[in-house]
Amino acid sequence: MAIRAKTGAAGAATALAAPALGFAFATEENSPFPDGYSIAGEEAALAEFMAGDMPDDDPLYDRYIELIDRKDRLEHMQAQFQTRKGAEAVVEHQEVRSMDALGALVDEEEDSMLLHTKEAFRMFMGRGREPGNPLSPPIIGGKRVASALRNLWLMTARDNPYSDWALLRHEQTIGEIEKRLARRSQESGALLASLRKKGLTYSVLQSARPQTLKLGYRSPYGYAVSNLIVEFDYYVRVQKTLARKNLHSDNEVRYAIASITRAIRGVFYETVRFDRWLTRSEIQGLSCADFVPGTENEDAARRVQFVCSIFGMVPTEVYTGRLQPRHSRRRMNLSPAERQLLQSVGQELEQLYTPDSGEEAGVTQ
Repeated sequence: MAIRAKTGAAGAATALAAPALGFAFATEENSPFPDGYSIAGEEAALAEFMAGDMPDDDPLYDRYIELIDRKDRLEHMQAQFQTRKGAEAVVEHQEVRSMDALGALVDEEEDSMLLHTKEAFRMFMGRGREPGNPLSPPIIGGKRVASALRNLWLMTARDNPYSDWALLRHEQTIGEIEKRLARRSQESGALLASLRKKGLTYSVLQSARPQTLKLGYRSPYGYAVSNLIVEFDYYVRVQKTLARKNLHSDNEVRYAIASITRAIRGVFYETVRFDRWLTRSEIQGLSCADFVPGTENEDAARRVQFVCSIFGMVPTEVYTGRLQPRHSRRRMNLSPAERQLLQSVGQELEQLYTPDSGEEAGVTQ
């Protein structure tokens, strides 16, 4: 009597169990297959067989066919994973497709900055060189610095350690200035508060027609510049309040505003200097790999020599990634071998570079 497969209520044949493979195979942890099958392990085990004639009566032939099948199954699994955007099986295809229609994140409202003082407005807008007047040097403004910071931020994606250094320097020096602004504003606020206790209530000066500037930055660092400008704007308002209310002299206030202005512009000039040189054609393509000793790449050697002649050697902790800017597109998911190479090259650079007396290694003013 013939043996027929059992059928269910709908008449469909019940799936029969597959026969055993009849041979052992290599396994590995984190295999995409439930039985732990290792494609890499089997390729290594069958390398000699696949390099020959591969007769179909050889016991290894079945293992070879299984390897081909597993590769095909893995490719199908990967394609399905990509098609479903990595969604779990309980998610319907229509829900998966809706992910493609999802738009990019945008601001709920247009960002803006309100300024009260001409000093802050000039600090943000800068000033070009007056034609025919060599005694009128240009003033680098916050808007120009925001553009330079964006360039440096994008440059980190190319694994350029000097762009990381530039961003770290900007963060550090601007952070120190912001602390200085906050400390001075708190001191002035405490003075006004002490007078209020005695019966004198003095308000902080503000513009009769403050101006709103629209912001449209395309990097996180642009917003950091605006934060600094607003802090500076309030600082100037407080200082002029102290002069108006006869709490400080005009000379004291002029000096207070001028000293902080020079400090901010000094940071701006350094940041733009990094941007100006790192975008030169002589350094285009500079990356951490250029510093690996023993390389025969002449272009890499020229890039390293050029950038070191301008800025000195990049600090080791920046090169190895121990110090990173707040925002970076630099690839940090390195393999252990790549990370070890960075560390070893960094150590060699540290030994080769000797800072001048009293100066921090790699910091160029």
